[in-house]
Amino acid sequence: MTRRVVAISIIAIWIAGLGMLYRRNVTRTPEESLTEAGLRIAPAAYYYMLEQGGRQVGAAASSIDTTITRIVSVDFVRGAVPVGNDTLRLEARSEARYTRGLRLRDFLIRADGDLTPFTLRGVMQEGEEKTLRVTADAQGEKPITQESIAATPVFLPTMLPAPLLLRRKPRLGDSALVAMYDPIGRTVREVTLKLQTDSLFLLADSASFDPTSGRWIKAHQDSVRGWRLGGPEAPVTAWVDASGRLIAASEPGGISLLRTAFELAFENWRIDNPSGGRPDIGVPGRRPRSR
Repeated sequence: MTRRVVAISIIAIWIAGLGMLYRRNVTRTPEESLTEAGLRIAPAAYYYMLEQGGRQVGAAASSIDTTITRIVSVDFVRGAVPVGNDTLRLEARSEARYTRGLRLRDFLIRADGDLTPFTLRGVMQEGEEKTLRVTADAQGEKPITQESIAATPVFLPTMLPAPLLLRRKPRLGDSALVAMYDPIGRTVREVTLKLQTDSLFLLADSASFDPTSGRWIKAHQDSVRGWRLGGPEAPVTAWVDASGRLIAASEPGGISLLRTAFELAFENWRIDNPSGGRPDIGVPGRRPRSR
């Protein structure tokens, strides 16, 4: 794979929380369903191992924080992926703010590494028509601003599953048309996904340090039921839990994510990559530790 294909695959995996929005019914309007789902969102932080061919090549994190009036979604990924005889290093972070009724207000996405660094700033403008205004600022290039009319509420990919999964008990076969801002294509587009199947995952939720190997190992695991989201437009296979949070994801090029304990994802990555920077800088849900 080329460096560009690998970079796109990493970002696609990182934003792999593709899901479904809501369905009209006779008792509630779409706005009421969306608001009800938003009120059920609870603060949480999850961590992931980024792997290629069974080998850890990075780590990722995803968190949600809430206040009385706001939902803040933060995602972070750091990796060093072998590409032929070279290694592609990438770090990306996004922060999106929603109302408690799950209306997007604004977002900021930054990506850095071996490719040209760039920043995406998006603001939802209210009026007769809802318009998402996004400014792309790449290093050494003139900023470019694009506007997209949004007929339905717009989500960044990692937040898409939450409204459906929190609305009611998941049912196999459910599908919906979703409005999503695609950070790779830098456009608002609609995707149709389907709740295809369910499965039980055994996930590490704590770790202990093994002095013999000098690495963190799984101390305890918990069972989590997941639902697979798929569809003809989906660039990856994604599994989410009952809250719509990503459990695992994979793409055809062999890059995958799996939820795990923080130490197994970030601390082991630091041990294997001592020059890769402190793991808790910029990681959502973690406070930087003193040396």
